[in-house]
Amino acid sequence: MKKLLLFMANTGTPVDVQLADLGRLGLLHIVPFQPPRDQSIELISSQLQEVAKALEVLERVSEEQAVAVTSVGTQAEHDAEQCLKQVLEADDKRTKLLQAKSNLEAELQWYEQWGNVAPSSFQELNAHGVYLRLYEASEKELKKLSDRDDVHVLGEANGLQQVALITEQAEETLPLNEVKAPEKDRSELENTLADTVAELENTERELTGLAAEKARLQNAQQSWLERLDLLHVAYGGESLEGQVNYWKGYIPEKQIDALTEAADQNGWGYVIEDTTDEDVDEVPTLIYTSRWGDRIRPVMNFMGLVPGYNELDVSHVFMLFFTFFTGILVGDAGYGLVFFLLTLFAHKKAGFKRKVEFQLMYTLSVSILFWGVLTGTYFGSETVANIPFLAKLRVDKLASFGGDNVFVQRFMFFVGAIHLTVGHLQQAIRYINSLKALAQLGWISITWGLYFIVNQMVLQIPAPDYMLWLFVGGALLVALFSSSGKSFFKGILSSVGNLPLSIINGFSDIISYVRLYAVGLSTVLMASSFNDMAIGDGLTTVLAGLGAVIILILGHGLNMALAAMAVLVHGVRLNMLEYAGHADVEFSGSEYNPFKINK
Repeated sequence: MKKLLLFMANTGTPVDVQLADLGRLGLLHIVPFQPPRDQSIELISSQLQEVAKALEVLERVSEEQAVAVTSVGTQAEHDAEQCLKQVLEADDKRTKLLQAKSNLEAELQWYEQWGNVAPSSFQELNAHGVYLRLYEASEKELKKLSDRDDVHVLGEANGLQQVALITEQAEETLPLNEVKAPEKDRSELENTLADTVAELENTERELTGLAAEKARLQNAQQSWLERLDLLHVAYGGESLEGQVNYWKGYIPEKQIDALTEAADQNGWGYVIEDTTDEDVDEVPTLIYTSRWGDRIRPVMNFMGLVPGYNELDVSHVFMLFFTFFTGILVGDAGYGLVFFLLTLFAHKKAGFKRKVEFQLMYTLSVSILFWGVLTGTYFGSETVANIPFLAKLRVDKLASFGGDNVFVQRFMFFVGAIHLTVGHLQQAIRYINSLKALAQLGWISITWGLYFIVNQMVLQIPAPDYMLWLFVGGALLVALFSSSGKSFFKGILSSVGNLPLSIINGFSDIISYVRLYAVGLSTVLMASSFNDMAIGDGLTTVLAGLGAVIILILGHGLNMALAAMAVLVHGVRLNMLEYAGHADVEFSGSEYNPFKINK
């Protein structure tokens, strides 16, 4: 990545036109000199919020209705802004009409509960000095008023007594929930409701017609987004006495020729420099990876993980071990088959378009299926696992039913040691021309020493005699070569000072991999429990069979959802914390995102 200063003269072609030409190149990742602020940015941001709301409204309208009204062609000449205004006004009107309809129905409901009493009757009574108030009361509240002659029970609705207070005192009330009578009589309310419903239907038809204009709004949204990007760039640059504007950015070395050629054609000035240590916090990261390694991108994007500019590209290792961990954490061949079929169904609905998300899900599903076959796990059923053909595919020591738990835990620690070793090996290769590479070999030696200690302390497996020498040799390499840039003795003192804490962290990191065994086992046990709950001692009636099917669907559905969450929590964690910590990757970078305009 190269640092670039780009200059544009403020004469001749307007600057925003020149910036649009720069955006069409889509090469320069621009870093603003200051946060861009201007009234025009606020205006477009507001428009984008409105168009997002309008599109959300139109999404609610069915495609079938939209096509039916499109044939009328009533909205064909509307431009985007008019369409936007019309959608928002129609939606606002629809919201108010729905509220009015709800209020009218509630008032009509009053007549259903209290009888067809004309509101004018209350006014006539008041004119003669008699006041009628209506209340709702519970049985307990009503008992407190049993000695009053002016309180009358009219009926019961919604589990409450309907009570009337008839008094000659205008201010007299009861300590109960008073129910106000509607201001309009029943027939007037019914007519108003009919008019409201008709107007609501017209408004919904209008929205249905406007749904045909969704593409126009989407195009406008894209155009305004690009305009907003351009304004951010324009106001993020600096000016030299109003004559020359300039911007700072970063560009991949492979793209320099394309940009300088465009700069020469447009009369732009430029300065290209190497990045320095002072720039490292703002240099974006551009990762070139294989198609297979790129499959992990949805997970890394979801977690917001971008390696720093000077950090390792961990996508291949992340993808490899994340796939392996997913297989262990879910660990049921039946679930793997379900995930695979669901992915296939979704892929078909998407027209079998090539998307990295589908490729990732296919890979993970196959991994789950594969590990489930190795462990003999099929929807948590031991009966299915013992079918002769399937039993031949099972690795007995790994088996979920009757396997060797000590062997499985030891295998998980072994996987952890391998995972951490890969991180140190990557660092060793990175520093292959430096003595720091020897320090990484030292850490690999310590990691395997820790692996033997973990086996001894957790599983009571005796450590080999050479374990002590793994620590001694590793500690010497780490102490002597970790800080090659410092004074030799200061470097040794610094490394030795940090060594105990680092070893303790390494110990806990290896133990952390036992979570693969624990979570995988819990998935199997939950599946087996749901099977027992559904089938128990057998099914004797059709009703019992239907109940069992419901329990199996809901139970295994819940178990699959929990297993998927475990993958996100534990599968990502082991890569993001344990492995990344040993590979010295902090994911402190920002993604290369060049200024780009399509039109």
